Amino acid sequence: MGKACVLGAGAWGTALGIVLADRGFSVVLWAWHEKTAWVASQNRSSPRLPGIIVPENVEFTSDARGALAGADVVVSAIPSRALHTVVENLGGLIPRDALLVSATKGFDGATLERPSALWSRKRPDLKNSIAVLSGPNFAIEVARKLPAATVVAAERRECAERAQEAFMTPYFRVYTHWDVKGVELGGALKNIIALACGMVEGMELGHNAQAGIISRGIAEVTRLGVALGADPLTFAGLSGLGDVVLTSTSNLSRNRQAGIAVGKGERLEEFLRRTGFTVEGVETVKAAKALSQKHGVRMPINDVLYSILYENLPVRDGVFLIMAREKREESEFSVSPWRV
Repeated sequence: MGKACVLGAGAWGTALGIVLADRGFSVVLWAWHEKTAWVASQNRSSPRLPGIIVPENVEFTSDARGALAGADVVVSAIPSRALHTVVENLGGLIPRDALLVSATKGFDGATLERPSALWSRKRPDLKNSIAVLSGPNFAIEVARKLPAATVVAAERRECAERAQEAFMTPYFRVYTHWDVKGVELGGALKNIIALACGMVEGMELGHNAQAGIISRGIAEVTRLGVALGADPLTFAGLSGLGDVVLTSTSNLSRNRQAGIAVGKGERLEEFLRRTGFTVEGVETVKAAKALSQKHGVRMPINDVLYSILYENLPVRDGVFLIMAREKREESEFSVSPWRV
């Protein structure tokens, strides 16, 4: 299958490296720090994936130039907060004929750009060879080769199908999609809903409240997605509803765990210090707040989360603000006979 380079040797990058290795690629996992690469190479594992042994056809390195040289497939699995630096430093090293697959879920904090847009801006010559991968996938379960489904989206069908072929295994089922914006936005914005569900759980407000947060959360995420040019139906698929359900209901979700801690009264900064977790939803709330204001989109759940995380609103006061909003219809994207 050729050579694959995965940028980012964390849990998700390592899991995707295992998938590519099982497809027959010679895989190089790139880590920013030399020590991280050396320890992973010695142990044949990632500290973020306990109990997982990495196949022998996976190499760890901190040498970006060597890792990217001759790569047929390049996967970007960098946390969103570090992506801009990686794009600027390594973007020029990606081979011109490589398939570039963005697997980062989030936004660039400075520009509010989607990850694939960052790569496209840096390497416009690769625009037709960039795909995004997103879905309801916990890295540890993918690494354990438990059954999972995901979606790859690209502007050109050939590019999406090339990515599908690269990742499809007996345990990792890959679907294709044309809606790059929708797939990418769903993967990022779902973390908002997971944080909110966690807070509801932490306050012991019941399953009804969590179901309401999930369904109305999807509505406002879809609302923003449509304003940004996505197809509303995309948010009913794997990268939308599928990822929302997974991330909002499982205790493997870091975003849900963070929300639970805040709901119980722990300060977010203390949770992050105590666990060492990367919680993408924290920055996503800020990005969604800015984007919703820019495009005039109503996002009441996200607005309350922003006030809790960044303006010291007591979490229980946030529940009151959500429940006391003005009366509204539920349907937004269908044609109601009431409006005819």
